[in-house]
Amino acid sequence: MARVYERYGSAITAQASAAITANTMSGGATTVIDKALSGNADGAMWFDCYINVTTAPSTAASCEMYIEGSPDGTNYSASEYALTCSVPVAADRYHLGVLHSTPREFLATIKAISFGFTATLEIVPVYPADA
Repeated sequence: MARVYERYGSAITAQASAAITANTMSGGATTVIDKALSGNADGAMWFDCYINVTTAPSTAASCEMYIEGSPDGTNYSASEYALTCSVPVAADRYHLGVLHSTPREFLATIKAISFGFTATLEIVPVYPADA
């Protein structure tokens, strides 16, 4: 019987670094995450999501991630909540969580909650592999 393993792809910068004001969405440039075989996520089944905080909040905050999905790359849905993580008062990399059952293409955006900070959103595609 074959075993199935997780294979991790290279991190995709889903949203470029930007200073985020408290209780607002980041204004950093976004990159479409595309699960099509020729896309940047190349058939990924799920995604591991991180924020890289380069300027920490002055008081502990949190970060929410939202996605806008599309089945064809042209018609995107309204933003919907996906994940949350805490953001302590230290510049570091924080794990938002894992996304399953995503649309073929999607945009991801982060929002600072309570206090502002500067961060990049990174999404790592994950694939099932047999060896």
